[in-house]
Amino acid sequence: MDNRIKTKFTVASEEGIAVLQYLGETRGYEKYGTLLDEKQLADYLFDHYNRDTIISNLNTFSNQLIVVYKEEKPAGFAYLTGKGAVSEPFSARRVFHIGAFEILNAFRESEVMEALMEKCMVICKSYDAIQLIEQEAETEMIAFYEKHGFHQRTSQLSVVAGVSVPSLILIRENNRTISG
Repeated sequence: MDNRIKTKFTVASEEGIAVLQYLGETRGYEKYGTLLDEKQLADYLFDHYNRDTIISNLNTFSNQLIVVYKEEKPAGFAYLTGKGAVSEPFSARRVFHIGAFEILNAFRESEVMEALMEKCMVICKSYDAIQLIEQEAETEMIAFYEKHGFHQRTSQLSVVAGVSVPSLILIRENNRTISG
C-alpha cells in the first residue's frame, strides 16, 4: 500500500468530530446534490453529521468509524456497526454492517478505496458476514464491492431525506458454510 495513504480509527475528539463533519457534508453534497433539493439536503446533512449524532455514533460500543487519509488530507470514511436488520439465511449469524463507505470524489482512485476496504475487512474478519446497502445508481461502487467478494442478496427502496432510492443489499460471507 502507498505509504502516503493511512487509515485511522476516529475518536470523539474535536479533531475527529470536525473531520467526520467535513467528510460527511462534502460527500453528502457530492452524492445527493442533484437528488435532493436544498432544504432536503440541509436536513439530511444535519440529521447525519451534526455534532451530537457523530458523538453518539463514536461512543456506541458496537460502532467503528475509520477515516482514510491521503497525504494527511481526509479522503473518506467507513462507518461499521454491529446493529442492523439481517435477512435470511443470515439472521442467526454474526453479521457486521458497513453503514457507510464514502470516498470524496477528489480521492476516488483505487489505492484510497482499497486501503479503507482492507481496514474494514480486518475489523470484520471474526464475523460470519458483512452486509451493506448501496444505491443501484452507484455502479462503480457496486463493482468495487463485488471485486471484494460481496454479492447481491436483494433489492430494496432506501429513503434519503424523504426520497425513495432504489438500492441493493450486498453480503460478503467470511465463513463459506452459509448457503442461500
